[in-house]
Amino acid sequence: MNPGRLERLLRLRRIEESEATRQLGERLQQLDIIADQRQRLETYQQDYLHTTLPDDANALKWLAGMRDQLRSALDQQDLRLQAAESQVESARQEWLERHRNCLSLEKLLERRRAEARQQDTRRQQVEQDMWATRQAYARGDGPVWQGS
Repeated sequence: MNPGRLERLLRLRRIEESEATRQLGERLQQLDIIADQRQRLETYQQDYLHTTLPDDANALKWLAGMRDQLRSALDQQDLRLQAAESQVESARQEWLERHRNCLSLEKLLERRRAEARQQDTRRQQVEQDMWATRQAYARGDGPVWQGS
């Protein structure tokens, strides 16, 4: 594959890598939001667990209900957190694959460019040798063959 085609392919792979980077960033932001929400719920739960027990039966029932709701909300939030962590890991793996693809193509492109430079150098050397030989024949300085 010639370097021009490899460069176009590399540009496409970099776009894909950039998109994977953006998606990973979004997943990380979502994870942070969910973790913050869980932390707030945990703080509310601690506040309700450390409140003094009321003397009124209705207030006691209400407090017990709030504690149960917070426990349930924390359980749901834990599930959301696990799902978000899984999405982050999937997005990280996707980015890593895209990044590796870019690195591989960059290495291949550099090898192709080095090969092209080497071939160009050889071609130029052959042309210079041929030119020098023609010039020598034109001046009459051709090679002198010695017979045995």
